[in-house]
Amino acid sequence: MTAVKKNELVGSLYDFEEIKLSDKMFTKFAEHMYELAGVDLPLTPKNHALIRNRIVKLLRRHSLKSYEEYWALIEKGGPDLTSEFISALTTNMTSFYRESNHFDFLQNIIPELGKKFGSDIRMWCAAASTGQEPYTIAMTACEALGENSSTKVRLLATDIDLQVLKKASVGTYEEREMQGLPPTQRVKYFEKVKANGDEFFRAKDTIHKMIRFAPFNLMNPKYEFQHKFHVIFCRNVLIYFDEQTTKKVIDNLVSCLAPGGYLILGHSESGNVKHAGLKPLSRAVYQKL
Repeated sequence: MTAVKKNELVGSLYDFEEIKLSDKMFTKFAEHMYELAGVDLPLTPKNHALIRNRIVKLLRRHSLKSYEEYWALIEKGGPDLTSEFISALTTNMTSFYRESNHFDFLQNIIPELGKKFGSDIRMWCAAASTGQEPYTIAMTACEALGENSSTKVRLLATDIDLQVLKKASVGTYEEREMQGLPPTQRVKYFEKVKANGDEFFRAKDTIHKMIRFAPFNLMNPKYEFQHKFHVIFCRNVLIYFDEQTTKKVIDNLVSCLAPGGYLILGHSESGNVKHAGLKPLSRAVYQKL
């Protein structure tokens, strides 16, 4: 076997990182992401760097030498390539109890929902990412209802990114991914497990069984579900959409809400919503009229 000198290896990696992403190829990737997921990526230095840095990892994975070669691969199609592309360009920033006032609000309205809508409360987390948000919703519901409640909470958790959705459905996290979860909640709703000598935290059946994970694209023309939802969380997604896409998504979300139900968006998105069927209650919280 021929030994590879250290400086040769570093040089090859440096050359690889220096592969140029032309504005033409940037536009192709950006338009493809918009068509697939509605994510709006105008040509700016920041977005150019984002696409270059994310896709260069895919060039390595497929042993390709240019962005043009990867685009040719995409054009051949296939669900695995589409999933890989979406996952690479999707930002999955999440944590337990993120924007915690929304969970205070949820805990306060859970008893009201039980009285208003009966023994079944249906909720939807429309951007589940790696799962911290839907598990936080489930924990909040458990805390609000108590152990002896006859009310049943059904939570649908969806995401367009199949890779993060798979992680969410497993419900196992490293220590660093448990950020934001109070120690009492950690003990009550998670159990320690070991794998390959490392320690992880796995969601207990108490909350895991409350959630059904499924892929879903918010760009679908219509959202067709068997039942209306009483609460929908769709947080920190609209910030990636243009005005036209945002309006379309909000219209579809409202159509899925039961009258009197609640739509909860991200804090930074509260100014994006103007809908005749929604009444603003507090920061990024709306009720369907």
